[in-house]
Amino acid sequence: MITKRDHRRLVFAIVFIAINIILLPLRIKSGFDAQGHSNTINTDDGNAFSDGSSAIKIGAGTTWTDTYSPRHLKEQNVRISFRLHDPKDVPRPDKFLSVDTFFCKNRADLPPSLGSSEKGRLFDFTTTVSTNLNIIFMGDSLAHQFSQGFEASVLGKGHEEKRVVHKKYNIGRKQFDCLVTSAPVRGGGVTAFWRYTELLDRSRWARIMPCYTQERKWGQNFVHTLLDYKYPDPAPEAGRHVRTVSGFDAAVVRLPHGWMKAAQLTRERINEVVIFCGKMLGVRTVIFTTVGLDNNAITAEMWDGVTKINEIVHDIARSWEPPSDGEDGVKWVLVQEFSNFTSAVLNENGKHIGYDVSSNAFYFERLKGGTTNWAQSIPMVCANKPKDDMDSDCKRNKISPDGIHWCVETIGPRFTASIACLLGCVHNERPPEATAEGLESVHRCEQECNNRFMSLVPVEESWIGNERTFFASSNVVS
Repeated sequence: MITKRDHRRLVFAIVFIAINIILLPLRIKSGFDAQGHSNTINTDDGNAFSDGSSAIKIGAGTTWTDTYSPRHLKEQNVRISFRLHDPKDVPRPDKFLSVDTFFCKNRADLPPSLGSSEKGRLFDFTTTVSTNLNIIFMGDSLAHQFSQGFEASVLGKGHEEKRVVHKKYNIGRKQFDCLVTSAPVRGGGVTAFWRYTELLDRSRWARIMPCYTQERKWGQNFVHTLLDYKYPDPAPEAGRHVRTVSGFDAAVVRLPHGWMKAAQLTRERINEVVIFCGKMLGVRTVIFTTVGLDNNAITAEMWDGVTKINEIVHDIARSWEPPSDGEDGVKWVLVQEFSNFTSAVLNENGKHIGYDVSSNAFYFERLKGGTTNWAQSIPMVCANKPKDDMDSDCKRNKISPDGIHWCVETIGPRFTASIACLLGCVHNERPPEATAEGLESVHRCEQECNNRFMSLVPVEESWIGNERTFFASSNVVS
C-alpha cells in the first residue's frame, strides 16, 4: 500500500531524475567540476577556449591525489593532472638544479610586457603535477635542467629522497646527472632522466658505458638500470611490497643540437629515436621539444638549420603510423613548441632593450669579452643593451643564465604544465583511437596545450591556487 508520504517521495524522485537528465549532458560537456565557475579561457588576441570545446578541463574529486602510492587509481582514468600556484605558496622549481650556472637568482626583472597584468600572469606562477605515468626525459644539459624542474613539480616537500642519481660526473662544482630515477612520485608514477649527446641508435651500443661529457654509444647498463630499478610502495597496506619500473609510458626528447650539427639531425636519425624509445624502453608516447635559439645558432644560416630540424620533427609527428592493435611500439608522437615560445620571449626582451625585432637579425647580436668560450646572445641574457656589446656592461636577466640554457625558475612552470597537458591528450580519460578522427582530436588537443602554455597567453588569476586541478583530454564534446 502506497501512503501519501510515499507518493510525495516518488513524485520528488521523478522530478529530480528528470532535472538531472536535462542537466547532466551539460555538465559532462563542460568537463568541469560543480563549483559554478566559468571555464572560458581568454587569450591575448580576444579568442577564447569555451567550456565544451576546450581540451583543458577543470577536474574534481580524485583527478588529483597527493598520495605517492602506485596503488591509487585516478578518477575518470585521468592519469596526469596539474595545478598552478602563487610562488609564495609553492616555491619555484630549482631545488634539484645541480649546476651552479643553471641558477638565475638576483637578476633584473623581466620586461613589463612579460610581467603580470589585468589579463593574468605570464611567469609569476608555479606548477605541481600528479601522475601515475612512467615518464623519461632524454637529451643533453637542456633536457637535464628541465627534467630537474619537472621533478620538483612531482616531488613535494619531504619526498626529495625518492630521487636517486644513478650516474653522474662533475666538472668543478657542477654536477651533471647522466641517469636519474624518481619513484614513486606524487600520483604513484615514475620520472627518469637519461643524458645523451648523440642521438640514440639501436645499432650503436656497448654492454657497459661510463657516464661522461660526450658519449658515442649507449650502454646496455643504462637501460638495465632504468628498467630494473626497484622502489617501495609507501602505502601502509602495501607492507613491504616492492615495485619495478619495467618500462615507460612516455618519453620527452630534446634533440642535442650543438653536440650534433643540424645536418646530422636527419629525418632518419630522429625517426630512429622514436623506434628506440618504443623497442628498448616500452614507450607508447614520444614528445619532441623543438630546438630553440642557443649558442650553436650564431648566424642566420645556422638558425635556418634549426628551423629545418623543427620542420622534420613536425613532419614525423604528423606522418607517424602507430603499430597495429596488439603490437608494441610508439603509438603517438607529439610536439612541444618550445622554439616558438622562447622566440616570443626573446622578441619581447629584444624590443624592450632597444633592438629592431622586425627580423631575426637581433638574435645574433653577441656579447664581447665574456668569460665563457662561446659568445652569448645579448637578447637572450641581457636586461639592457650593453655599450659596445661588452659583457661587462650586460645586466643579466631572468631568461637565460648563459646563452645556452634557460632560467628554469622563470620558464620551468610553463614547460612543466605544457608537458602535463600534452601527455593528457593521449593518456587521460578514454584513450584516443588510431583513426583519422582520433588523430585529429589528439592534434587539436596538442595545439591547445601549446597555445595555452608554449605561448605568451596569460594564465588567468582564477586558475592560480585554490587547489584547482586541470587536465587535458582529446575527448572533447563539440
